[in-house]
Amino acid sequence: MTKGEGMAMRDHITDGNGIDGRQPVSSAIAFLDRYPFLVLALLLVGAFASSSAAPLAGLYVVEGLGEPPWKISMVAIVQICITLLTNRAFGRAIDRGVPVKLLLITSILCFASGMMILGAVQVYWVYLCIVSILLGVGSGALSVMYSFGRLFAEQTNRDIAKFNGFLRMQTSLGWMVGPAASLSVFGAFGFAPTYYAIATVAAVWFAVCLLIVPAAFKTHHPGRLKPGEKVPFNVGLIMACIPVFFIGAANVVFVSAMPLYFSTELGLVASAAGFALTVKCFVEVVVIYFCASLIRKVGERKGMLIAAVLASIFFGLIYQASSLREVLVLGALDGMYYGIFAGISMTFVQNFAPEQPGVATSYYVSTLFVGGLIGNLLTGLVASAYDFQSTVLVAGGFALMGGVVLLMMGNPDRKESANA
Repeated sequence: MTKGEGMAMRDHITDGNGIDGRQPVSSAIAFLDRYPFLVLALLLVGAFASSSAAPLAGLYVVEGLGEPPWKISMVAIVQICITLLTNRAFGRAIDRGVPVKLLLITSILCFASGMMILGAVQVYWVYLCIVSILLGVGSGALSVMYSFGRLFAEQTNRDIAKFNGFLRMQTSLGWMVGPAASLSVFGAFGFAPTYYAIATVAAVWFAVCLLIVPAAFKTHHPGRLKPGEKVPFNVGLIMACIPVFFIGAANVVFVSAMPLYFSTELGLVASAAGFALTVKCFVEVVVIYFCASLIRKVGERKGMLIAAVLASIFFGLIYQASSLREVLVLGALDGMYYGIFAGISMTFVQNFAPEQPGVATSYYVSTLFVGGLIGNLLTGLVASAYDFQSTVLVAGGFALMGGVVLLMMGNPDRKESANA
């Protein structure tokens, strides 16, 4: 994003009480206001670092440590549980006025330490009992960076939905490059050099954080939580997370099963899944860019409903696909529905608790993590009991359930959510 595009992106916004949302800004925020691409760069580097580690986990346990595949699940469960606890704690800390930089530095250092240990010590129990905890805390960085982006957009009077879309684009771009890069390094040099390389990227991420995130940056909402205060129960916020869970889990179920489904059951070339993912990611990034316009026309809930409908159509069609051409064409539809979902879902959830962006964002990210965990577990269970094609039906069922919930729920009540 150029300086001119960043300035053009800013729109007049108001808070939940109709008062102008602009806050007095420091010189550091004023600088970022002129160069908003720096905020996006922070997320891009972080997404690249974290996504680089993701595809190595299973390979490391089975090939690197010589352990049975079921031990991968043990590591994943520990890491997800720590991530959920971290997101919860960090979300509340942000809404209590804890500086964002302190939380983000904590996560980055834990992630980098985990990568260094994996490169130096090849012992499964070290991975399970130490590294998985460090990486769980490190995963909390995503929620913190999203919260930072939301608060920055509010404090500089930017279009929140559009800036959230730019944030999600950085995540998608990082995931487009990170896994491929780490697997390429692994293929050439092995596990230890790859983990050291990822730790080096994490060091760059740490340096970018020190340079970009203002030391005193924190929430500006007057209703932020006080120390020891409990988070009020927000039914709307919980309801908003349900369709996010179903649509997110549907995507994970399909992506997990896709390589084997395409190669073993459709008889396509081994690279078919890679080509389909490339098409999907390209379309996804383009669609995310235009999601703010969609929100202005139909609103967040209806936009999410469109994503659920397109997802259901996609899973129904891909279940019938039989050729590489059909798979690639449907990959565009895959990217379209997920691009709409990715571009809208965070704003959709945050709008149910606009005065508590830290908590709302932590709920959103935690929901995605839980959906990913459940999706991966279901993929293995369904494929073992039936076949990989059956997992497509499960994914389609999840998308339909997400659509049903969206039909049943209403739009956020701005006044109620502001006081939640």
